[in-house]
Amino acid sequence: MEQLTQVQRKAELDPLTEWFVLAWDAFKAPQFPYDEALRLARVVGLDVETDIIGKVAQKKTSNVILLDSASRAAMGALGSADGRRAMIDAVHHAANAARNRTLDAARELLAKAGTDKEPAFLMALEAVLEVLPPSRTFTGFDPAKAVEPAANDFEVLENLRRLAFTEQVNEPEQLQLWKEEKMG
Repeated sequence: MEQLTQVQRKAELDPLTEWFVLAWDAFKAPQFPYDEALRLARVVGLDVETDIIGKVAQKKTSNVILLDSASRAAMGALGSADGRRAMIDAVHHAANAARNRTLDAARELLAKAGTDKEPAFLMALEAVLEVLPPSRTFTGFDPAKAVEPAANDFEVLENLRRLAFTEQVNEPEQLQLWKEEKMG
């Protein structure tokens, strides 16, 4: 996890947010084998069926599918915007507000919940931005259909970071790599 976040902070990711970030980092895809989800859950101290399925992922036959903010909102699985259960809830609330309304609406939602000043939220935002697939806006090409919802989350979260959190959260390192590749 320390490799994904650059700034030293007095915060840790909660287990559910950590699982979500590690799953994207390990599999680089929204769908992967259930057995792998189970192993990863054990690493962070969660139970797949009670803590993950129906909250940040769905089970489909022998696979697990990670959910984006819009899917979680449609299922009523977002938790609270203050990140009380997990900071991935606050991150996804912000992404969903930005996708459905505006970046200012997302910023206001976080401020109202008091999450915008939380070191744990800032760390979660930074970690999520390092693992979600970037959208066409940042790469110059369309993401695969399976990762498009996550790429849409990336786009609004990176725009929100630029609008409200440039001082607290560094630009995702993966964007630097895309820029270097374009120039090279």
